Amino acid sequence: MLNLIAVALVAFSSVLIVFGAADYLRSRERGRKLRTLIPTAIGVLLLGVFFFFASRFAAQLFGALPIALDLPEFARTQLLALGVSVVAGAIALAIAWFARQRPWLAWGALAMLGVLALGALYWASQANLSAAAEKSAGPTHPDLATIKAPKGFRVQTFAADLQEPSALAFDDAGNLYYTEVVDGHIVRLRDTNGDGVADEKQVFASDFKNPRGLVWRDGMLYVSNRGPLNPQSNAPAVWIGQINTLRDTNGDGVAEENKVILDKLFSLDIQHSNNGVRFGPDGKLYIAIGGPRVGQLELKGDTYSYQGQPRDEWQFAGILQVDPDGKNPNLYARGLRNPYDLAFGADGKLYASDNGDEDIPVPDGDELELIGQGADYGYPYFFGIPPAWSKTRAPIVRFTPHASPTGVVVYDATMFPEAYRGNVLTALYWHGEPGSSYRQIVRTFREEQEGKKVWKTQSFIEGLDRPTALAIGPDGALYIADMRGGKADPEFTGAIYRVTYEGKE
Repeated sequence: MLNLIAVALVAFSSVLIVFGAADYLRSRERGRKLRTLIPTAIGVLLLGVFFFFASRFAAQLFGALPIALDLPEFARTQLLALGVSVVAGAIALAIAWFARQRPWLAWGALAMLGVLALGALYWASQANLSAAAEKSAGPTHPDLATIKAPKGFRVQTFAADLQEPSALAFDDAGNLYYTEVVDGHIVRLRDTNGDGVADEKQVFASDFKNPRGLVWRDGMLYVSNRGPLNPQSNAPAVWIGQINTLRDTNGDGVAEENKVILDKLFSLDIQHSNNGVRFGPDGKLYIAIGGPRVGQLELKGDTYSYQGQPRDEWQFAGILQVDPDGKNPNLYARGLRNPYDLAFGADGKLYASDNGDEDIPVPDGDELELIGQGADYGYPYFFGIPPAWSKTRAPIVRFTPHASPTGVVVYDATMFPEAYRGNVLTALYWHGEPGSSYRQIVRTFREEQEGKKVWKTQSFIEGLDRPTALAIGPDGALYIADMRGGKADPEFTGAIYRVTYEGKE
């Protein structure tokens, strides 16, 4: 409906512009000549306001798009068709006018054009059928055979038949834990013979609500999850985000101790809640916490509020810092719409992925951020590169719109070539590049360019399905959690892939 109304508005404005211009050229009276441009001026004004309200500039000015239209997609799919229709109509009118002078020649040209148009339609139809058949022949959910890695790298399946793995963490003994985001289990995987494939699988803990963050420290596994229902809310299914610690006290591979160290965190729904967790070099626990969507916020004066809480008092939409026991929470950085994961490098720098708004198709918002204490990253006022006067920080990387960056790690191990060390690896849950079939892992690094260090991003692992989490193992390999079909398509269960380097530097 939105595209249909937009096409009608563009067509209406275009007719006004053309009508006014034609009337201007035909008019002979000087006084009337200027009046004939009124329709053209109205059409230009309508088009100008329309395109501005649907542009990134409006999103930066108002904090949201007054007209939530994906302009690039609209131009490709709707305006091109409209333009072709207008040209075809103009050709038909020109031939009709020419027919008054030379009818046989005009009607012959019209018949030839009709035959050419039918031939073009037949050719395009066959091309579409061929493309559709080729697409349907490919796998709905890619597997190991479709995954591509640079020369020298090897990708193998570490564990298969998993239920929606959403977070990864290694313990001190080299065991890998993953979360089942829907079923709520925390599962331990072990590779007992060292062949790079998990041969032991055991449920470590259960009964969590959408666990999406794991980190191991001092013999305990920290779990970021949505916790119980909020008893103080009158609305149904309002949850309280929390952090739990799990401990296996007798060494049987099952957590006997389960403590809540932090609760009452913001948890809107399965997508916007407390997400990834990491420990910093200062010994503090850092938590990525999503915030409300733009449409759920209220602009009062020059400040956004959520359920009466002014934006500057929010304890969400950013990175929360707490003590290892959950005390002394502090909003370390704000202005991140929905950070999914975060990672520290060996140099102590903190990085976080951030997800733009799915319902507001602005060209920016899916980003990788370099996090600074006390910094503001713009949300909900700005997406992408903020204006210089805003005093908010720009992302170091802007991904393709709606790429949905999820897991983040910094590669500080020694297995991969030197060029990969210190790289920030990010999983893109959705399409990382325009027209790409499957998802990927990208690497971000600094490169010398014209005497300056600039951030560059390159594709690393391609052909994935729904990558959600990354981890660097004690062996230096990269581990990738891929949901694949998940609950939506239970025939294609999730997997964890192991990426190693076996080439020569």
